[in-house]
Amino acid sequence: MTEAMTRLVFLRHGLTDWNVERRMQGRRDITLNDDGRAMVAAWRLPEELANLSIVASPLIRCRETADILKANNPGLGPITFDERLVEKSWGVWEGRNLHEMEAELGDAAHAGDHRPEGGESRQDMLPRISDALADIATDPTPRIVVTHRGVIRTVYALATGWDMTGETPDEMSRRKAQIFRGAADGSAEIDRLNVALTNTPTTGSDT
Repeated sequence: MTEAMTRLVFLRHGLTDWNVERRMQGRRDITLNDDGRAMVAAWRLPEELANLSIVASPLIRCRETADILKANNPGLGPITFDERLVEKSWGVWEGRNLHEMEAELGDAAHAGDHRPEGGESRQDMLPRISDALADIATDPTPRIVVTHRGVIRTVYALATGWDMTGETPDEMSRRKAQIFRGAADGSAEIDRLNVALTNTPTTGSDT
């Protein structure tokens, strides 16, 4: 791509009880659990990322993650919020268990174009996240983006053309930073995946 691009460091929020229970959170405002707070408190950003400002999803699990991250990495700049960075809406499935959904829907549960009643398909997220990237990228200053698994997967799809069915071709750990570059036209490309956060525990759930 020839257009100037803005470096964006994506971090997924810390663990919640619903993550552990494999329940669909979507737009539900679920707080971090104690393990999730401890996980984020251990994160120390590499020096190259230690003075960036933060843009985050307004859902409480991301607000908490951003607050804890900033408290333990005092060089970070201010936190702002963007409604477009919220998680995929699971509609009628929010609050229910992933295994129940898989049992009822089969392969459709993980299809890129499957839209649950009252919710979004994975592919429905593409224009919303592209619009957010476009606005963020109008400022070339690198930023940290604290958000959700579904959002990070959508940025990956924008960068690679992945059809959003099943799992991403590249693994992306919730305990590491995923770095992309975004452009003012809403496009993206991969910079680096799975950048280690110093002091991050190597054991425990990666759900």
